[in-house]
Amino acid sequence: MLSAIDQNSEIRAAIAAMLARRRPDYVGQPSAWRSLCEAAHVAGLAEPAQAAFLSQITTQRGADTALRLREHAASIRVAVVQFLERRSNASCNEPLATPTLTNLAV
Repeated sequence: MLSAIDQNSEIRAAIAAMLARRRPDYVGQPSAWRSLCEAAHVAGLAEPAQAAFLSQITTQRGADTALRLREHAASIRVAVVQFLERRSNASCNEPLATPTLTNLAV
């Protein structure tokens, strides 16, 4: 069983890998890419840091923006956690695709 710190590190690494794979899909779409990166950043934060970041977003850009960001980040994190759980439960001989943002409901 992974500690919370190890699990968060693994989640952040999986999110970073997904972003690296999806970067070419966002060429010419800087606004969409920034939005995805910001949600991925929030998804990789521990709960207290998420709350602080989203509070700052609420103050700076409004509650609706913070809510959308929180929901997008939550969907990314849930999908990554589910992928990591499937990967850890898969047998060594069973190939499992790496996560992408297309197979993660984001």
